[in-house]
Amino acid sequence: MMARNLLEDSTDPWKYAIISSKFLLFFIDGGISKSFGVLLPDVVDRYDSDFKTVAFVLGLPSTMMYFTAPITIFLMKIMTLRTMAMIGGLLCALPTICASWAPSIYILGMMLAVTGFGMALTYFPIMVSMNLFFTKSFIFANALTLFGRTFGAFLVPVITERSLEVYGYHGGFLILGGIALHTVVCGAIVRPPQEGRQDNLHSSDDAEGESLIKVPTSEQTDRRETATFLQKTIEEKSKKEEKMRSLGDHGDTSPWCSRNSFLAQLKSFIFVQEPMYTLVAPSMILQCFVHAAWVLFLVPHAEDAGINLSNAVFLSSIAGISGTFGRILYLVLLHFKFDNTIIFCFACFTCASSFFLDFVSSTYIFLAVMASIQGFTIFIFDCLPHAMMKLSVRDQKNIPRAIAANSFLYGIGYLSGDVISGCIYDVTSSFRTLFVVYGVLLVITTINLMIFKLIYRQK
Repeated sequence: MMARNLLEDSTDPWKYAIISSKFLLFFIDGGISKSFGVLLPDVVDRYDSDFKTVAFVLGLPSTMMYFTAPITIFLMKIMTLRTMAMIGGLLCALPTICASWAPSIYILGMMLAVTGFGMALTYFPIMVSMNLFFTKSFIFANALTLFGRTFGAFLVPVITERSLEVYGYHGGFLILGGIALHTVVCGAIVRPPQEGRQDNLHSSDDAEGESLIKVPTSEQTDRRETATFLQKTIEEKSKKEEKMRSLGDHGDTSPWCSRNSFLAQLKSFIFVQEPMYTLVAPSMILQCFVHAAWVLFLVPHAEDAGINLSNAVFLSSIAGISGTFGRILYLVLLHFKFDNTIIFCFACFTCASSFFLDFVSSTYIFLAVMASIQGFTIFIFDCLPHAMMKLSVRDQKNIPRAIAANSFLYGIGYLSGDVISGCIYDVTSSFRTLFVVYGVLLVITTINLMIFKLIYRQK
C-alpha cells in the first residue's frame, strides 16, 4: 500500500499554490527575456558594443538560472527550500533594478548574472516541490505552469516598450526590477506536502495496526527532511568506505582502488545510468537554443525589415497569444493520451518550415503570420525537456539528478543560442540567415526525437 501511494499525487491542497508559484516564476523569466529583445538595440547603442556581446549579456539571466541550479543541491544542507527560494528572489530583483546604472557592458553582465543565480535559487526548490506534489502527473502539471512564460512573453514586452517611451531607459529597467521582485513571493510559497504524508501514515498504520502520529509542522518537516538527507549522505559515505576497505588493507592508496573509485563515480553519473535520457539530450539543448535566440531576436528582426518599434513589439504579443493556444492544444492532447514524442516532432517540423519561409516576404502581415505559427509551435515544444526527461528516466530515484542535469542542458542551450546567434549576425548582418539556421536545428531535433521513439518502442 505504501509503495503504491508513493506513485500518486499528493492530496495536499497546497499543490495548487505550488503550481501558481511556478507559473509566476516563468511569467517573470519569460517576460524579462522577451523584454530584453526590446532593449537590445538601446543597449548596443548605449555601450557602443556589438550584437554578439550584448546578446550574451542579456541572455545571462535565463542562462545562469539553469547553469547554477545544480549548485543549489549543496545549499539544501544548510537552509530550507523556502529560505533559499526567498533569498533567490531578492538576488533576482535587486541587480535588475540597478542594471540601468551599470557603467560598462561588463558590469551589466555581472549584474544580470547575479539575477540569473537568484532565479536559480528559486527555480530549483520549486521544481523539487513540484515533483513531490505531482509524482504521477508531473508532465501535465509542468506544462500547465509554462503558460506563465507565454503570458509573460506577450504582456511584459508591451509594458517595457511603453515604459521606455514614458520613463526612458532607467525607468524601463526599474519596471522590470519591480516585476522581478515578485520572485520573493514565489519563494515564500514553497513548502513540502503535508496532508499527502498524513494519508501515507494512515495507510501504513492501518496495515500494520499501529497508532497514528500527529502531522509535523512545516518547519519540523523541513528539518526532518534535511536530517534525513544528511543521514543518507553519511550512510552512503560509510558504504563507500567499507567497499574501499574490502579491496585491501592499502585500498586508500592503491592505484587500482583509485581506478575503481573513478569507475564507480562514472557509473553513478546520470548520463551513464540513463542511456535513453542521454540519447534525447541533444534535442533538449537544440530546443533551448532555438527558443532563447528566437525570443531575443524576433523584435530586432522585424525592425531590420522596416517595421517600427511599436508594431515590432506587437509581434511578440501575437506570438504570445498564439503560444497560449498552442499550450492549450498540448494539454488537450495530453488529456486524450496522445504521444508526447509525436506531438513534439510535428511541432518542430512545422516551426522549421516557418523559419525556412522567412525569405518569402518582409511585409508586416506576413511577419505576423509567421510569428503566430512560430509562437504556436515553440510554446508547445517548450515543454519538451521536462516531458522527455520524465519519459526517458527509468529509475524514479534518478529524477532529482535528472532535474539538475536538465537545468545544465538548459543553460548550454540558452547560452549557445544567444552567443552563436549574435556571432552569426555580426558576420552575415542578416536575420534571415539566422532564421534558416533555426530551421535546420529544428529538423535535427525532429530526427533525434524520431530515433528516440523507435528505440523506446523496441524497449
